[in-house]
Amino acid sequence: MRLGIIGAGRVGASFVLAFPSDVEGILCSTEEHTRQMARRLHAAAYTDGAELARHCDVLLLTVRDDALAPVSRELAASLTGDALPPQTCIFHCSGAMDLSPLEPLSRLGYPVGSLHPLQSFAEPSADRLKGIYMAVDGDERAKAVAADLVRTLGSTPFFVPPEDRMLYHAAACFCSNYVVTALAIAQKLMSRWTGSAGAASQALRPLVEGTMDNVRQRPLWQTALTGPVSRGDAGTVAKHLAVMPEKWLQPYCAFGCAAADLALENETITEKQHDTLTRILAMAEGVHHEQESNQSDH
Repeated sequence: MRLGIIGAGRVGASFVLAFPSDVEGILCSTEEHTRQMARRLHAAAYTDGAELARHCDVLLLTVRDDALAPVSRELAASLTGDALPPQTCIFHCSGAMDLSPLEPLSRLGYPVGSLHPLQSFAEPSADRLKGIYMAVDGDERAKAVAADLVRTLGSTPFFVPPEDRMLYHAAACFCSNYVVTALAIAQKLMSRWTGSAGAASQALRPLVEGTMDNVRQRPLWQTALTGPVSRGDAGTVAKHLAVMPEKWLQPYCAFGCAAADLALENETITEKQHDTLTRILAMAEGVHHEQESNQSDH
């Protein structure tokens, strides 16, 4: 398999590192960036996307979502009129996008699809592509090629239909982006007493790791829920709301309501406790919105 990468950011570079002997070449947004990344990744530098596509069995477009359509159109324009029939399978690696950005390439006869690693990449890493799930879509040939590539990494392919891509991506955001957001808020609050963000992370890390251990031990993650909402302790929640800095009040209320729904499903609280909790949280959020509205009016 000859693999080409257009857009060697953290995800693209991870694929290069995962297939060091199979990479035909890379292409980035500028010639200088391409040369830098090629030296760093020990890969060939290409200056022409169409030429890279012609020399690959698989071409991955690991560019920003808003760049997918322009890159595809430019590739299609350069590849139009080729004498040889299209052979290269072309994939985008977006979690949120369907296949419509690749339509110009599909019209030329190229097998097209999507291949999204269900993983976060703070930096390039071959290991982060291994032993994970990857969402695939595409025409029949593209899906088969994507599945083979994923299995080569020891990972698991699964199909997400186009109409569900945004919801799939939102689920991934909850698991990664919003977990980081919740942890960052906790760190900011805790640093008031620890004296620094670094000390706050040290103080909170055992709690975070204990929570993750609880999650790992349960196939149904919501059953790992603990804390005042899981016990129906409306008094403690009300006291939290009374002292919560205003900018964190809205996320606290949103997560609190979601936690109350889960606690009810877990049968650790009653309907009455659930109604009390959600009423308190809704009232606090309503007051917050009213204050914001009054401030904007002035």
